Amino acid sequence: MRTGLCPCALTVAAGITILVILDRLNSESAHAVEPIVVEDIIFDSESDNESSPSDLVKPYFIPSEHVARKQENAPSLAPTAIVEPETPPSLAVSDQHRHQCCTSQIHCAQNAMRDAYRCLFFENDFRYLSDPCYRGTFYPGDGFKNLAQKRLDLGGEARIRFQADRNIAGSGLSGANDDYFLTRVRLYSDYQFNDWFRIYAEYLHGSNSTDLLPEMSENPSLDRVQNAFFDTQLTETLSVRIGRQEQSYGSQRLISPLDWVNDRRTFDGVKAMHQGDRWQTNIFYLNPVGNSLSGTDLNEADRQIDFYGLFATRPVSKHMSIDAYYLGLNNNREQFEYQTIGSRVFGETDSGRLYALEGAYQFGSNSPGYGNHNAAFMTAGMGHRLGRLCPQQTGEARLWLWYDWASGDDEIPAARGDNGFDALFPQSHWYLGFMDLFGRRNINDISIQFSTPILSSKLQFVLWYHYFFLDQKTTPYNTDMTAFNPDHAAADRHLGQELDILFNLRVNPRNELLLGYSFFKSGKYYQLTPGSPSDADGQFLYLQYQTRF
Repeated sequence: MRTGLCPCALTVAAGITILVILDRLNSESAHAVEPIVVEDIIFDSESDNESSPSDLVKPYFIPSEHVARKQENAPSLAPTAIVEPETPPSLAVSDQHRHQCCTSQIHCAQNAMRDAYRCLFFENDFRYLSDPCYRGTFYPGDGFKNLAQKRLDLGGEARIRFQADRNIAGSGLSGANDDYFLTRVRLYSDYQFNDWFRIYAEYLHGSNSTDLLPEMSENPSLDRVQNAFFDTQLTETLSVRIGRQEQSYGSQRLISPLDWVNDRRTFDGVKAMHQGDRWQTNIFYLNPVGNSLSGTDLNEADRQIDFYGLFATRPVSKHMSIDAYYLGLNNNREQFEYQTIGSRVFGETDSGRLYALEGAYQFGSNSPGYGNHNAAFMTAGMGHRLGRLCPQQTGEARLWLWYDWASGDDEIPAARGDNGFDALFPQSHWYLGFMDLFGRRNINDISIQFSTPILSSKLQFVLWYHYFFLDQKTTPYNTDMTAFNPDHAAADRHLGQELDILFNLRVNPRNELLLGYSFFKSGKYYQLTPGSPSDADGQFLYLQYQTRF
């Protein structure tokens, strides 16, 4: 374990230097790298190929926000290449005339290239490679797409991240320090037999160099089958997926693959997907894989936890979309059963005003001794695009005001099976601070978020301030829903304040560099409550490189 400031200072200096150099080199060589540039590619979060609501900050990838639906104008299950009809040589026109494309067509093809990789790799779309209007760069890995008569795609991702944890190594404000590297590799194969049958497989390898935390619950060293499923199309609008499969729904506040950690979340089970005229609906029955708290192998499903539900989404108008869901969780090990009913409304007005509102009510039975379950959560956000701040990147600068609340229980000792809201399988890293000190349970969070491009549209800056306090005077919960200080009631509800600073450089659509620093000012809870490991402030520094191929 290293506690000196030298590694942190060197990391910051190296990260800033790399960000600036790469951005300058990328700007100077843009026309040399891409053969034909009609319009600059703007790395916005909204695109024609993948709808993403503006209530998300996306520092390291653009998350999938649709419900496993077929791509428009695509054959049933997997994205396939656009194939030009064969034309007799006597009737064929010259390449010069056949490949003349207008600016909008070239721009759409560039957008398709930019959005080819999704949060869930089995939703990737490489049809742009067969589009004659695509005039962009041929990236490493493109040669492994559209193989075997355009039925097979091979690819993956590799990343490495250095982390320096000060007073936060482990879970919560732990009093422990550690510096370490995290590496992760994903490799996948996607084969479309025909319009009705498809098979997908993905391998995941993760490792860490920490000596202090050899059994990190969310960043373990592991090798496992991350996805392995079979798809079949039953009708034009209904398909079924059977096998191991990652899940991503809506804002990911309750169901997410949790990409930030080495141990991406996945499940074994079955899912039916229906694409209607208005609603896109999924029904599923799953068991989580690799639950470290269960003591089972990280490559096996935990059969004592059943997760099932229905998730539906639809656009109401160009200014509004809505999600609606019912989710059930049966934990036979800790003997609780929760049912969650919720909805989410989000959108944007013509004048650039942004809004998002999500809430859910949870009921059922708690673990023995805690009675019936009665809990809820709510998130509300208002924002605005700051077009005058960055006139060349219209709407890219944004300012948000957020309020997050999740109910807690007033009983001690505290446990996951008590009466607090259970966040199920959430994306913890985006919302309640980048330091991941708190889960969505027994928590209030008032936050202000500002994001803007700097130097160019490819370098994004995010500044996010949080003020945290408890709902009930018991204990905060970690991101995995375990109680932080279960045996002592809180002497004060004030948890503290967090400031997150983030620089995200998209070197190109396949390579990203991330530099971040977060500071947590501890509140009176840690200073006055017995059993708290530390009342010192926390710091979090990280530098990550990621490439996709």
